[in-house]
Amino acid sequence: MRTFNYAAYARTIELGIASPNMTKIAQALFEPIISHEGVVNHRGNPYTIDPKQAKAWYEQTKGIPANIKTAAGLPDIVNSIGDYFSEHIIDELINQMKEAAMYSAMLSLIHDSDLGDEAKQELMQSYEDGDRAEFLGRAFLYALVGDNLKKDPDVEVFPVDEDIRTFKELIKKSHKKPEKITPPDEIEDHELGYVQELYKVYHEETGEEYARPADLDSQPKLKRDFNRQRKDYYSAETIRRELRDTIRQDETEGFDILKDEMYDGVITTRDKDYDSSFKRLTAVMEHATEVPISRNLQDRLLDWVGPGEKKGVCHMLVNDERLTWMEDDDDC
Repeated sequence: MRTFNYAAYARTIELGIASPNMTKIAQALFEPIISHEGVVNHRGNPYTIDPKQAKAWYEQTKGIPANIKTAAGLPDIVNSIGDYFSEHIIDELINQMKEAAMYSAMLSLIHDSDLGDEAKQELMQSYEDGDRAEFLGRAFLYALVGDNLKKDPDVEVFPVDEDIRTFKELIKKSHKKPEKITPPDEIEDHELGYVQELYKVYHEETGEEYARPADLDSQPKLKRDFNRQRKDYYSAETIRRELRDTIRQDETEGFDILKDEMYDGVITTRDKDYDSSFKRLTAVMEHATEVPISRNLQDRLLDWVGPGEKKGVCHMLVNDERLTWMEDDDDC
């Protein structure tokens, strides 16, 4: 486990700087703290970070002064650190051509460090929200309170792809699969497409007309099937809503890609000849659970897509008029 301290943080930040200089880095990073009223050295004077001081902190021959560590937790510094980093670190210090490697290394450092889980999740959330300034600023404040004299043994630096993979694991840990939405008693408007298609399938089976769930009470087998289909639909709807409300935009778009992959996976099964539409529906649903989802897409969707969600997506494709269960209905 790596120690999360100033030296480790500074070495990581310099990966994103075109011409790294330990003094320049230290002066820029510490400025919002040492300029804060009341933060003075042991002589009672304001701090001046010279090359000797910067080198000692960088090379871990000196620890971070206690009053600086204390100041790192002051509410006004914590609350303003993102704005400072946005203007003076990201805009003035970080090179856009090198920032990807720097962020990747920072994510890896955080993942492998002795930071507590709560701190890791806080930083991860800032990064996932796209607030890079808050991410770097809060990480710096956490680094200051670490033991700067504690040195790690040589640490293998993972390739960028591995850094991204390990950080995605952190994302998954902090975004547990949500509890499935329980289907409401009344059919909601967004269900009408696939529900009406199910009523057609059931009508073909029995010759009876179905317009509401209660109409199925006389057919226990179909009633159970209908309830299972709604449960699967809401499994997928749970994931769609959770991605929309809490995750980045590219993960939201990932749900549309999931629809496309599921369509490609089931359309051949759907287009086979069947003795009835009910058998077609059953065959597609059985096959849907076996449709592989690309590894990259599963990562983007946080491994939340299981058999129920896959079947539910098929009902969404019916809503989109891309799938039908009836032989005489055309799908896209």
